[in-house]
Amino acid sequence: MFDRILFVDDEQGVLDGLERLLRKEFAVTVANGGPKGLIAIRDFGPFAVVISDMRMPEMSGAEFLAQVKRDAPDTVRMLLTGYTDLSAAIDAVNEGNIFRFLTKPCAKDVLVEAINIGLEQYHKATSERELLKRAQRFEASAVTASTEDICQWDNFEGPTGLGGPTQARGYLEPLFAYDNQCYVVPLRLTALQTLEKRYGEEAAGDYLNVAAQFLVQTLRSEDKLFHWDRDVLLAVVRRRVSPDAMRMEIVRLATANREHVMVVKGRTIMVASPITFEIFPASQFHSFEEVLAALEGTSVEGA
Repeated sequence: MFDRILFVDDEQGVLDGLERLLRKEFAVTVANGGPKGLIAIRDFGPFAVVISDMRMPEMSGAEFLAQVKRDAPDTVRMLLTGYTDLSAAIDAVNEGNIFRFLTKPCAKDVLVEAINIGLEQYHKATSERELLKRAQRFEASAVTASTEDICQWDNFEGPTGLGGPTQARGYLEPLFAYDNQCYVVPLRLTALQTLEKRYGEEAAGDYLNVAAQFLVQTLRSEDKLFHWDRDVLLAVVRRRVSPDAMRMEIVRLATANREHVMVVKGRTIMVASPITFEIFPASQFHSFEEVLAALEGTSVEGA
């Protein structure tokens, strides 16, 4: 699966120039005029981003993008406009028919940056839509399934209040289809079972929640954390860094989580909290199924 960009203009020379300019960075498709652009979307979509010139015969860029909004609501829409058309472009933004407008002439670096921002917006919209569908399917199946056949934690929500394995899979599967800068990091809380044996289930649960809160506060706000297994929390992060740099970031995070002060049976104790981990870069897997297989068979390493 790859992202495709559609450019619409009534001048073929402009379209040819855009295709030459951006073909190394993006999968570019072009259409001569609004009507042909709508046909391209119908026959060859979906497109992640559509960029249209404002002044075109038969159908203006604003009119064309308004139609794109109805036909392909997830597609991110942008308008290329001259200074004389700024008022119409602003109206199109305010009406919600376009994500942003770009003034002509538009430098390559400005255009590339705008497209990358548009791709992030498209990925966010499609991922959230897919996650919602999966959640709805799960809820529908939960209504008909017997309670003895379904453990709610295993499927959707862990005792920490974090999403469980089913929610993690629902979030990851569409993400892995497009995002090769994504890292999946299983974090094993190695002291959990020892604490449970020594101090009981309640103390182990308190430790689990303290560790989960620490990770939620330490990770970036855009990162995701799930309760993957009894003593494994699963972080999903997106970084423009190498696997080695990502590994060093997790080492620093795990090292900061060495000790916790807890009250057990009225007694204050210091609990050592080592975290072991593994890192799975999306770029090293060909399919989501490979990621799941790796997670099932992972042997997490020490910080």
